[in-house]
Amino acid sequence: MNTFRTRSVTLCAALLAACAPLALSACAGDPLLPDDPLASDHPLWMVPVNHTDRGAINPAVGRYGMGVAYPHEDGSAAACCYPSPKDWSKPVTIHWTWGTELDPITKAVIQPREPHSAIVHFPPGGPAKNDRYLCFILRDRDTAELAFSRAASRCVAK
Repeated sequence: MNTFRTRSVTLCAALLAACAPLALSACAGDPLLPDDPLASDHPLWMVPVNHTDRGAINPAVGRYGMGVAYPHEDGSAAACCYPSPKDWSKPVTIHWTWGTELDPITKAVIQPREPHSAIVHFPPGGPAKNDRYLCFILRDRDTAELAFSRAASRCVAK
């Protein structure tokens, strides 16, 4: 029995010694992931604005989503955060899906979900120092654009 306990202790010690470098390497370097939006120089809140009669699901700039853009969404909601790229002149892919529309009486599907994407450019020069919001503006069924704003409520006027 004493031999079993000695082997168990030896095995545990060897396992701890083997795992120690892995555990210590996790503590080394930058604690933030390289694509952490808050680690960038100028992270922006993302604001969906929808000028249409149809709701949009999962509007996103690149891989950073912002939930839902309800019909005639006025920019009153914001999601954190879009990281500031090193070069604002490069285009970005935006995505959104128009939600399913149902007949209010029969509940039959009038229009099914419709995924959309577009490659767009940020406004020239990138955001001003006092801009804190990236506006995702749905103009019509096939048109969306990006704008910068210093207030979420100002996105609707862009």
